[in-house]
Amino acid sequence: MLRWRHAGGKGLSRVTSCSSARGSNCSALLRRSTLWWLLELPFFVMAPCPNRKALVGLSFTGVIGLTFLMLGCALENYGVYWPLFVLIFYAICPIPHLIAKRLSDDTDAASSACRELAYFVTTGIVVSAFGFPVILARVKVIQWGACGLVLAGNSVIFFTVLGFFLLFGGGDDFSWEQW
Repeated sequence: MLRWRHAGGKGLSRVTSCSSARGSNCSALLRRSTLWWLLELPFFVMAPCPNRKALVGLSFTGVIGLTFLMLGCALENYGVYWPLFVLIFYAICPIPHLIAKRLSDDTDAASSACRELAYFVTTGIVVSAFGFPVILARVKVIQWGACGLVLAGNSVIFFTVLGFFLLFGGGDDFSWEQW
């Protein structure tokens, strides 16, 4: 069992394991070290992050988009939860781009066929996410007001995903050659 101690404002430092001869004293130290860890948690979370404002902004816009989606489902006049199936489109939207980013070779200046196929599949997913609520509204499963709220949520969410890839997708330092 390892113990941690507070290192005078420098965070937590590891101490050797406690002996079994001091049994109750060891558990008290462990409880106290857990308390120090909980007290230090906000400082670990607030560590310097170069893109913190961008990440907070993207989180905020994502919440706004999901709020539009939930309003389109849960308002008393609408009350139908079929539009929540667009969450599947939100989840699978970045997958083709991530796969193509790993498989394609970035050494050539021209675009590769793998990357072009990923753009095509991603475009199909985005168009399907916008078409799904329209089809539901046309067959009278949902009302047109709910369709408008879901389409507004789709716009905000997909611009958030685009913003994430523009801000954080460019500098990938990970390479398989490191293994």
